[in-house]
Amino acid sequence: MYKRSKKIMAMVMSAAMVLSMTAVTRAEAADKKDNIEIRLASRWGGEEPLSVYFQQKIEEFNALDNGITIVGDHVTDEQQYLDKLSAQIGSGTQPEIFIEYGGTRIQDYVESGILLDLKPYLDADPEWRDSFLPLFDKWEFDDGVYGVPVMLYAIVLYSNTDVLKANGLEVPQTFEDLEKCCETLKANGINPFMLGEQSNFRAGHFLNNIALKTYGPDVVTKLADRTMPYDGEEMLGLYQTIKDFNDKGYFGDNAVGVDNNGEKAAFLSGESAFRYDGAWFVSEVNGSAVDGKVQVSAFPSINEEYKNVFQGGAGQGFSVTDTGDKEKNDAAIEVVKYLTSQDYYRGLEKASNGGIYPVKFESDPDTVIDDLTKQVKEVIEPATDYRDDMQNYDQETHMLNTVRTALQGLFVGNTPEQCGEEIVNAEEITEPQ
Repeated sequence: MYKRSKKIMAMVMSAAMVLSMTAVTRAEAADKKDNIEIRLASRWGGEEPLSVYFQQKIEEFNALDNGITIVGDHVTDEQQYLDKLSAQIGSGTQPEIFIEYGGTRIQDYVESGILLDLKPYLDADPEWRDSFLPLFDKWEFDDGVYGVPVMLYAIVLYSNTDVLKANGLEVPQTFEDLEKCCETLKANGINPFMLGEQSNFRAGHFLNNIALKTYGPDVVTKLADRTMPYDGEEMLGLYQTIKDFNDKGYFGDNAVGVDNNGEKAAFLSGESAFRYDGAWFVSEVNGSAVDGKVQVSAFPSINEEYKNVFQGGAGQGFSVTDTGDKEKNDAAIEVVKYLTSQDYYRGLEKASNGGIYPVKFESDPDTVIDDLTKQVKEVIEPATDYRDDMQNYDQETHMLNTVRTALQGLFVGNTPEQCGEEIVNAEEITEPQ
C-alpha cells in the first residue's frame, strides 16, 4: 500500500512539474513575441566598404535576438535589381523593405496602396525624424511620407587653385565671378572647363544647377506641371547661357567630342581649371596630379535667395511595404530605424574614411577624413534644399533623356528656341492618342 501511494505521489509530482514547466514556457512565449522575418532588398551585396559594412550591421541586428530577423536579398546590378523588384511588386511578393529612388518611380506604388506611410512613425519619434537632412522631397506625396533617405549626393564645384592664382583669380562664389574667371582663363589660353558633353548628362547637370540657383527648388515642380514651359522665356534664357559658354570656348573647343572620362582626365592632369561633380570625385582627386591644388566650393550663386539650394539629394531610400499586419509593419520600421540611425552612419563614415550622409551625427574621434571631404561637408552644411535632376520629378519618364538630347543641339549650332521646341515636340509625340 505504501509503495503504491509513493508511486502515485511521484506521478502526481511529475505531472505537476510538467504543468509548471509548461506554464513557464507559455509565460516566456507571451513575454517574447514570435520571430518576425523582415525581408530587405538592396543593391549592397558587393565587396566595397559600404556593402561590407551594411552586411555587418544586418548580422549585428540579427544577433540582438529581439524577435526580428532581417533576411537580405542583395542584387548588385542596378537593372537586374530593378527588374526583380518590379516583378515582385507585380505579383505582390515584394519584400517588406526595399531600396528605391523615389519621385515618380514610386508614385504608382503609393497610389495603389502598396507602401506604408512613414509619417506617423517619424512624428512619433522626433529625434529620429529630425536627424535627417532636408531630403524627403522625393518621398512626399499628399500628406504622407513613403520612404526615408539612405544616401546623399551633392554637386559642388572643384577649382584648381594653382591655375587660378597663376592668372590672378580666386575661387568664384557667384556666377558673375565664374564668367569673369572663364573669360580671363580663355584669353590666357587655358580651358576653364573641358566639358564631356559626349556623355550628355554633363550639360543636363549644368542646366540643373543654373535653374536651381536662379529660380529655386520649386523650379522642379513648375517644370513638371508645365507652369514653367520648356519653351518659355525662363528656360530659353538658361539654354542661352549654356550656348554662350560653349560659343565662347568656356567648355573647351569640342565639348561633344569629349566624354565624361576625358573631362575628368583633363581636370586631374591640370589641363582645365574647373569641374562640377559630386563628393565621390574626391577619391579621384586624392592621389592625382592635382592633389593638394584643389578647393571645393558651392556651385556659384545666381540669385542670392537660392545660393544654398543644391543639385543633389537622396540617391536612394528605404520604402516599406504595407503588409496590413501592424506587428510586422512595426518590426520593419524598427529595422529601418536601426539602419538609418546616427550610430549607423557614424560607423559607416569611419569604415569608409569619410563621405557625406543623409543624417546629422557627431563623427567618431578616431575617424580619418581627408581634407577635400572636410571641405565638401563644410560647403553643404548650410544647404536649405536639395533637388535631383529636374526631370526626375516629371510624370513623363522620357523627359530626362529628351531634355539631355535637346541640350546637345546647343553644342552643334541649334538656337535656344530650337532646343525648347525639340523638347516640347518630343513630349507631344509621346502623349497617348
